[in-house]
Amino acid sequence: MTRASELGPLTLEQAIGQVLRGLRTNKGLKQIEVAVATGFAVTTLRKMEGGKQSMTIRSLDALAMFYSLPIDELIVRAKKLRREPL
Repeated sequence: MTRASELGPLTLEQAIGQVLRGLRTNKGLKQIEVAVATGFAVTTLRKMEGGKQSMTIRSLDALAMFYSLPIDELIVRAKKLRREPL
């Protein structure tokens, strides 16, 4: 299986998705558990984590609050994955 990073630079959506997936899996949560807690559909979370859906500020804020992180920390982590200057 080819990783997205092997295909070229990550898009911002892909990088944020990887951050979100990492946060979820580090807490031992399933997508359905996050969906129930945040009000997102599982398919929406799947698309977000897969980098296939752009997220609104409200979506990012809801997920950041769920993971007890400041919203800017999600962006900082994503930029680090993309190796962008902060």
